[in-house]
Amino acid sequence: FMDFKLKYITPIEWAEQAANDIDSFLQDHADAERKVANMCLSLIAKYPNRVEIIDELIQISVEELLHFKQVYSLIRYRGNELNGVFQKDPYIKGLMPILRSDSNLLFMDRLIIASVAELRGSERFKLISEVVDDTKIAKFYRNLHIQELEHITSFINMAKLYFNDDEVDQRVEEILVKEAEVTSSLPWRSAIH
Repeated sequence: FMDFKLKYITPIEWAEQAANDIDSFLQDHADAERKVANMCLSLIAKYPNRVEIIDELIQISVEELLHFKQVYSLIRYRGNELNGVFQKDPYIKGLMPILRSDSNLLFMDRLIIASVAELRGSERFKLISEVVDDTKIAKFYRNLHIQELEHITSFINMAKLYFNDDEVDQRVEEILVKEAEVTSSLPWRSAIH
């Protein structure tokens, strides 16, 4: 499982540029935490019979909402408010074409994409923590980088409860290739993805 690595490494210059507009980054991050919490809740709504993962999905949703609360307090600390509009996410949009339509396979893909998106987020939190001037924000992102790593394995392990390990690993590989393609082709933004 330790082979689970991003195939495109974000350059530190991206982080320097993003940190120069840290307020936009915080807004995007606030949106992202709510989206993951919502995604967990929507998986519960769609697959209520998959009782083996409901508790964990609830737990992740709660943790992501806690992160949202922490990011919101940083936004307030910076003297800003939430912008209130979910920005369109070109990253997720770029990954959409790889999703399979069969409902069972779509379930697997959604879990893997959640995992890969968290892996990318974790990578970028670490980079931001290394370059941002504000020590309070730097410390927050350093800690968050580590916490998010746990969710990455959670989503993959959920998939492995329902599908053969090799099948999941192979699909992770395919999605990581697509993710690298999407990420490397997107213009740089002060955003997690």
